Amino acid sequence: MKEDLDFDVLVLIACGHTAFQLLWAGVQLEVFDTLSKTPNLTRDEIAAKIGLKSQPARILMTGLAALKLVQKDGARFRNAPIVERLLVRESPDNMIDVLGWQAHIVYPTAVDLVDSLKQFKNVGLRHFKGDADNIYHRLPHNPFIAKVFHDAMSSLSRSANADLAKLPVFDEIKHLVDAGGGDGTNAITLAQAHPNLKVTIFDGETACEMAKKKIAKAGLSARIDTHPGDFFIDPFPKDIDAVIFGHMMTIWSPERDAALLQRAREALPAGGRVLVFNMMGDDDEVGPMSAALGSPYFLTTATGEGMMYSWKEHESFLAAAGFRQTERLVLPKDHGVLVGIK
Repeated sequence: MKEDLDFDVLVLIACGHTAFQLLWAGVQLEVFDTLSKTPNLTRDEIAAKIGLKSQPARILMTGLAALKLVQKDGARFRNAPIVERLLVRESPDNMIDVLGWQAHIVYPTAVDLVDSLKQFKNVGLRHFKGDADNIYHRLPHNPFIAKVFHDAMSSLSRSANADLAKLPVFDEIKHLVDAGGGDGTNAITLAQAHPNLKVTIFDGETACEMAKKKIAKAGLSARIDTHPGDFFIDPFPKDIDAVIFGHMMTIWSPERDAALLQRAREALPAGGRVLVFNMMGDDDEVGPMSAALGSPYFLTTATGEGMMYSWKEHESFLAAAGFRQTERLVLPKDHGVLVGIK
C-alpha cells in the first residue's frame, strides 16, 4: 500500500474547494445526466445540450476529466462507472441530495473550521438564522436549508438502510423507537422489510409532521407512529423493546451520548435492545476517509461537540450507560451497528 503523499494528491487537497465545485457544476448543469442518456459526446455537443459556450465547457470538461469523473476517449466523453451509479438523477442509488447538503450547509461553514477548532465551538452556525446553539433547532427558521437537510438525510438513509434492514436482529424486535427518525425514511424501510415490526419515530414536531405524510403515502400508518418531543428531556414511548439511534451519536459529546443511552436504557425492559447505527471511525483514528472528512462538520456547524467516533468509543458509550454489548456488525459504506442489551 502506497502511504506517501505525492504532488498530485497534495494539489487535490489544496484545491479541494475547486474540485467540489467542478463536481457540483457537473450535477447542476446536468453533464452527467446528459452523458448517461447519450454517451460518447464531444465537448461541443455537450456544450450545446447543457447551454454553455465552448470555452466554459472546455474548462468544465477538462476539470471533470482530470478528476476522473468522466472518461475521455479521443474527443469524446462518457461517465465513469461510479458516476453513472451515484451522480445520475435517474439512478436509484444517486447521492445528489447529499451533495446539495455539502453545497448549501457544509461548504459555506467550512471556512470557519480554524476558528471552530480554536474556540471549540460551532462558529459556522453564524451562516443560518436563529438563536439556537445547534443547526437542528435553527432549521425551522431556514426553510430552504431545512429542505436541503432533510432531503440529504433521507438520501443517506436510503443508501445505508437497505443493508441495515437485512440484519436478523429486527426479527426479534416487536416495538422499535427510531430516536431522531427524521422524515420516516428509516422507519419505512425497516417496517417494509419486517412485517411484524412496529416503529415509533421520536423526533421534533417538524420532522414528525414530515414523517406522517411519508408514512401515509407508504400505506404504513397502522404500524408506524410518531412521538414528537426532545429525547434528552421528554419521556420515551411506552411498551417498547428496542431503540435505534441512527446517525445520532456523532452529533453529541461523549458525555451526552452516554446520558442519552442511559435514558434509552431506563425506558427499556430487561432484555431490551439499543442499536447504535452510524458511520464508524477506525480504532486507530486514521480513517476511513468518510469519517475523517465528516467530523469537521459536527464541530464547525452541527453542535460544536460531536464527531465521527470510532467503534471502540461507541462501545465505551454503551458500557457507560450500563448495556451489555454484542459483536460489531459491519455494513457497507463504512457503516456499522452495535447492539447493546439491558
